Amino acid sequence: MTAFARSSQTVPAGSAPAPTVRRALSPFGEPVVFAGSMGLLYPGRSDVAVLMLGPVGYEELCLRASWQRLAEGFSQAGIACLRFDYPGQGAAPEPEATAGLDDWFATIRAAAALLRDASGCERLVLVGHGLGAALALQVAQALAPLAGIVLMAPVAQGRRYRRELSVWSHMLCDRIGIGPDPDDDTGCAVAGIRIAPGRLKAIVALTTEGTELPAGTEILLVERPGHAGDEALAETLTAALADPGGAVTRMPYQGHDLLTIDPTAARPPLATLEGVLGWVRARATAAAVSMASPRTDAVLRGDGFVETPFRFGPGGRLLGILCEPAGMLVGAPVLFVNAGRDYHIGWARVTVDQARCFARLGIASLRFDFGGVGDSPAASDAPAEFLYSQSQIDDVVSAIDALEARGLSEPILIGRCSGAYAAFNAAVADARVRRLVLINNERFVWDPDESVDDAIRYAHRSVGDFGATLRSRAGLRRLLTGQLRVGPAARHILYRWLKRVSVSLAPLLGPLTKHGRLHRECHRRMAVLAAREADVHLLYADGDVGLKEFATYFGAGGERLAAYPRTSLGIIAGADHNFTHRAAAGRLLSALCGIVTR
Repeated sequence: MTAFARSSQTVPAGSAPAPTVRRALSPFGEPVVFAGSMGLLYPGRSDVAVLMLGPVGYEELCLRASWQRLAEGFSQAGIACLRFDYPGQGAAPEPEATAGLDDWFATIRAAAALLRDASGCERLVLVGHGLGAALALQVAQALAPLAGIVLMAPVAQGRRYRRELSVWSHMLCDRIGIGPDPDDDTGCAVAGIRIAPGRLKAIVALTTEGTELPAGTEILLVERPGHAGDEALAETLTAALADPGGAVTRMPYQGHDLLTIDPTAARPPLATLEGVLGWVRARATAAAVSMASPRTDAVLRGDGFVETPFRFGPGGRLLGILCEPAGMLVGAPVLFVNAGRDYHIGWARVTVDQARCFARLGIASLRFDFGGVGDSPAASDAPAEFLYSQSQIDDVVSAIDALEARGLSEPILIGRCSGAYAAFNAAVADARVRRLVLINNERFVWDPDESVDDAIRYAHRSVGDFGATLRSRAGLRRLLTGQLRVGPAARHILYRWLKRVSVSLAPLLGPLTKHGRLHRECHRRMAVLAAREADVHLLYADGDVGLKEFATYFGAGGERLAAYPRTSLGIIAGADHNFTHRAAAGRLLSALCGIVTR
């Protein structure tokens, strides 16, 4: 069994008996609040602890589940660790006046102090990824004593990183099929996630030249094969550590090329994580250390909101963040449902922005991660592909239970894409739901003969834009080099077209065909909500591919919605499927505010 299989904690060889723990921390990561940030603290009982310095922006969104798996691996090996969000990243609010990285470094120092206090370990291992690796080198001297530093796909030069972000931003916009965001004042927001302009100047100035490290520092460099920057950094660090007697160990980063393509397609690079875990474990021995109850803030306070992270659901696996008004509570609460594998901040951090805007309107909300997404590990019996599965629906019901346990009943469910599917079907199953908002919903019912993998991979492709890809120079190059798989994409587009034709004939053919039965089942579920007098709001970006699914069941103009008088259809102009651009996200937020305050 690997360290990343679900197992009880194991102690390094030659260890002493397990000490008494003064407080049972969640093995999935105990939510903590400190220094205006949120983090997850994992229990351990060795003489070293790991401080994890993650990447930022879109890279962090893609890496979140892998970071969760690595942290769990450390804890299962008996090594305490802490991972957290920098100000303005993840769930941490951005200060009003943002300049430089001083508050990031202050948060890192506070995290190190918290980890040392809770674990009883003086020696730390810093594990940094991307920009987090650059930050690890900057703070290493101040955080000594260290048992080692792990640098994964590190940023070595801030100036080069700034250029890479700009290229990455344009590449992702091209892949989505949208132009650059005219409201992006940085020119390098990737997937709508930006680094504040006041920070970029300081990031550009980051360099590894002249880096001072504690004497005898041991470094593991997890380098991308053929990456010139990693090669140069290895030489720089080796030279810097020659006199103090340190050492640089190099290891290839297997799976990195597939890790940051898309959060839904990303999978934890288990072989690489195993290598990192083994290197850290070799520097730890068991000790009679008792994990202390962490001294942290009770809640995270911001402009008009108060947030409380907590775990819930079977075994406490699921991670949620309750966002409440700083003032009076009014109206029904909101429950956000994940889209794809975007964790609880949402694509372009829109879920964070929506939750805090609702709080300023007096409305509480819960955003959470499905099992297998972000900070919620999958259950041992979860399907290999949980999107569009019953496990998603069960997790939504668990979240409704969690809200009710806190005195917040009959939530408004809001879900986009696959999250809309889960929200719709959870609402059908749970009579406590009286209002729901489905955004760019692509499935009302699931065809068991359809491939989930193909549906995710080619969900937003049409014959028109697929042909445009083939006609473009870049698309032709991808086809000739084997990077563009025409067969599977074409087959899925053909499948969707045949399905639409078949389902559209369902009113005539009735239950004689499979798609006729899907049509009947969709309307049966709609009838359940109608009988409950539930309000259903369907929102689509203008031209979204989900409108074809809508038309299949309800007519191109929505004429069959007349059977459901409490169901409405709204179209949001100038938006892609994910509402990536700031203006599009603003229009969606405006529409949602109108619904939840109605």
